[in-house]
Amino acid sequence: MLLLLCATVAGIFSFILYRKSKQDSPLTSTQIKALSALRFLSVFLIAALFLQLAVQHIKHRQQKPELLIGVDNSESLRPYRDELLAAIDQLKNGLKAYEPEILLFDSETSKSGDADFTGKRSDYSNLLDEVNQNYISSNVGALVLLGDGIFNAGTDPSFAAESVNYPIYSIGFGDTTLHTDAAIRNVLTNSSAFLDQHFPVQLDLGFTKAAGQIANLTIQESSKTVYSKAIRIQSDNYFFTENLSLKPSSEGIVNYTVRLEPISDEQNLANNTYEFSVNVISEKQQILFLARGPHPDLGAISQALEGNTKYETELITSFSSELDFADYDLVVVHQLPDASPQSLVLMERLLQSRRPALFIVGKETAISVFNTLQTGIQIQQSTSFEQVTAQVQNQFSLFRFDPTQMSELQNLPPLLVPFSDVTLHPAMEVFATQSIQSIKTDRPLIAYGRIDGKKRGFIAGEGIWRWRIHSYLNDRSHSLFDELVQKSINYLILKPNEDDFNLFWETEYNEDEPVIIQAELFNKSFELDNSPDVEIEFTHENGQKYLAVFDKINDKYQLNMGRLPAGNYAFSAQSMLGDTNYSESGSFSVSKIQIEGIETEANFQVLSQMAYKTGGDFFLPDQIDELIRRLEQNASLQSRKIEQQVYQEFLSMKWLFFIILFLLALEWFLRKFWGIY
Repeated sequence: MLLLLCATVAGIFSFILYRKSKQDSPLTSTQIKALSALRFLSVFLIAALFLQLAVQHIKHRQQKPELLIGVDNSESLRPYRDELLAAIDQLKNGLKAYEPEILLFDSETSKSGDADFTGKRSDYSNLLDEVNQNYISSNVGALVLLGDGIFNAGTDPSFAAESVNYPIYSIGFGDTTLHTDAAIRNVLTNSSAFLDQHFPVQLDLGFTKAAGQIANLTIQESSKTVYSKAIRIQSDNYFFTENLSLKPSSEGIVNYTVRLEPISDEQNLANNTYEFSVNVISEKQQILFLARGPHPDLGAISQALEGNTKYETELITSFSSELDFADYDLVVVHQLPDASPQSLVLMERLLQSRRPALFIVGKETAISVFNTLQTGIQIQQSTSFEQVTAQVQNQFSLFRFDPTQMSELQNLPPLLVPFSDVTLHPAMEVFATQSIQSIKTDRPLIAYGRIDGKKRGFIAGEGIWRWRIHSYLNDRSHSLFDELVQKSINYLILKPNEDDFNLFWETEYNEDEPVIIQAELFNKSFELDNSPDVEIEFTHENGQKYLAVFDKINDKYQLNMGRLPAGNYAFSAQSMLGDTNYSESGSFSVSKIQIEGIETEANFQVLSQMAYKTGGDFFLPDQIDELIRRLEQNASLQSRKIEQQVYQEFLSMKWLFFIILFLLALEWFLRKFWGIY
């Protein structure tokens, strides 16, 4: 259509200019037609440029397939380091024409660095996910996989392989022979315990080809033996669970070492020792449930806290003037204040006590009275309630929550929420907004923050008990709901040394995860202020020190120390605002990941299944030459001709300007030559 318009404009322009008849013009008919044609072409091309027209053409190119080499970089393959490195070089040299790219994987996948076999976990499914995501627009011809088939993170590799559309050629390294072995398979215990009180420990032990032998089990607290037992191994494939209890004798982070003494002919001793730490505290923190009466919401929260021994809960449904909020570290308020004057007086006393509080709004809440309390949330008066689901905010920063779990929260049943606008204090941060029948709104549903130095939390609706039931029906576990409740309570509950300078950290990190600490500083007006620097010093139990400065993020602080060596750490942070010095100290432990040393028998069956499910094949290290020949004959690794439709604007064709200039110059020359001026 646009081309027709350009042609019409060019035709009219040429007709007007050369409309004289042959009898009236000194030019012949042929000369007039030549000049008209030149003017038509030049005007047509100029009009096409102004209208930004484009021309379509077909472009052919050769697409070279990607050949990827995935190398398991975990600790279980360290004994075969030389053999693996030689295999990598052999593959790179033999497949040089394909320019193979090396991918190292353990718990994560990386394109850079050299294989050092120090990874703490083996996640084959993560490798396949990374290939599917990062090479979605590429032509992946094949993946050559070097590993031992032992996986201890992610999904089953043979199941994950079903999602790929390229062949996997696996090469098995390691020893598949069963050897005599005594192994500590797993240790289950609480992350915290109380001073001079017993806490449970479950030890899962495995024994291979050692029937009739005696294994000596000991547990040491620091260097003192606190438990010992002799275990008779009853068969060549013997699994044994020992349940016991330990009583810590000191406060703080206490280290324990579980050890199985080596048995006769045992070769792998890496899985004979297991270390764990427990945060020992001196007293429990008290949580008060204050409500009109018993409610399933309170039962669900209480059950979520049952596994955490550092909390004690109490339910009070009477509005007694003798209630002392100073006896509690946190108050959970459910559907109060109601219509009774006594509940309003009780709420006013709570707010004056500076105790942290979690407010849960429901149908029995007197909204107009609630708004007079100035809790930090204002709910527009409404007589109707709406079923609302949670839309979790990814930018939430007050406590860490796994992104996968955050998305799962959005599938939980709806809460019953007042159908009205909600206004939050600026210091509050929204964890989840309201979604009404799949329509997202900006109305807060769950929020946390600190107002005038006091921590607050809000759930603008009742019915969270359904969340706990739903999470169990989904994956046969309450962990999703329980973790949300525990992290919320951990954030809200006051620490004994809480003041205007606060640090937030985990008491235990794994050595393969970053150590992240957050901080906040309040000025005299209880406003967040991050103008001064916050410095921190870490001291490892061996005396090594680390110095760092927090990053400033919005109006708070955050420090990512990356991965730290395993062990116990004490830290001290300082800052100065005006003429006031602030400091806070604490401790945490970085736990050693020992999972790679537990299982050392290579699992070639997994590697074979991955290969066969994708149309590839399984090879041993001495068959690499045969693998190279197979890859060279593989049609999926041959370059293929790609046909693309390309649209190119006239404006981008520089040569077109020279054509227009030539046409105009030629027309001018002929007019002059033939005597027309």
